[in-house]
Amino acid sequence: MKDKLVYIAILVSIVTYQFWIYLPKGSFYIGMALFVFVLSYILFLQNKAKFPYFLLLCLSINNLLDELFFDATKMGWNEVISAILIPIFYHARKIHKQ
Repeated sequence: MKDKLVYIAILVSIVTYQFWIYLPKGSFYIGMALFVFVLSYILFLQNKAKFPYFLLLCLSINNLLDELFFDATKMGWNEVISAILIPIFYHARKIHKQ
């Protein structure tokens, strides 16, 4: 599974970097956000118990959602909501493990 994700990340990166001029406007940033998300997910799968990897995954999800649905050039409600939800999700994960 992890090997396939690495290949997907590499493919997304190569396509984004090599063909960004031919892709619709904003596709470069979406591609890079997707690339970072996939790599963060791989790291999280390898280190599920450690908070920095969970935080990295959450921030990469926020970045991807920001590029897809929100204005990535401005601080918005999605950043505020993420700042509130990340500690809640982390605490819920710790409680669920017990």
